[in-house]
Amino acid sequence: MTKQPFSFIAAVEAIAARDADFQEGLDWQQTDHPLEAAAAFKRSLEKAGDNAVVYTFYGWALAESADHHGAIAACRKAIRLDPEWGQAWNDLGEYLMETGRVDEALFAIRRALKSRSFDSPHLAQMNLARYYLYQGSLRRALAAAEQAGRLAPGFRPAQHLAEWIAERMTEWNIRD
Repeated sequence: MTKQPFSFIAAVEAIAARDADFQEGLDWQQTDHPLEAAAAFKRSLEKAGDNAVVYTFYGWALAESADHHGAIAACRKAIRLDPEWGQAWNDLGEYLMETGRVDEALFAIRRALKSRSFDSPHLAQMNLARYYLYQGSLRRALAAAEQAGRLAPGFRPAQHLAEWIAERMTEWNIRD
């Protein structure tokens, strides 16, 4: 029997099919209403119990509502429930950077890249590029942005970031 590769979309759809509150949270999320999404995800957690996927979405809604510390806590709960849930690791790295805890973010981003339950390594590579930008390492940031582009051809944010970094390196006469 062949093991199916991990699918983030399939994991989300499975929960949405059985949990109306989670589905409502997704609907609010897609219409850019993070406070309403957070309330729906919280109801889902209260009703259905601990779930790493729901905690990750709850963390996203909190971050979009400017509660980054709550988002960090939600990601950590998701990780405690499923240490291989890469999306929570990736989001944790992003939220740590957004709160100025850049040095802490690197471990989380690298952990996302190693997670078995993560099918979006291009997103972690983008966070890695952001991390290196914070550190002032343009060469490493460029390499991470280019890797994100290779992992997800056509992913325009990676292309734009790589171009921006390359332009800065030329402008500032940084050579390799």
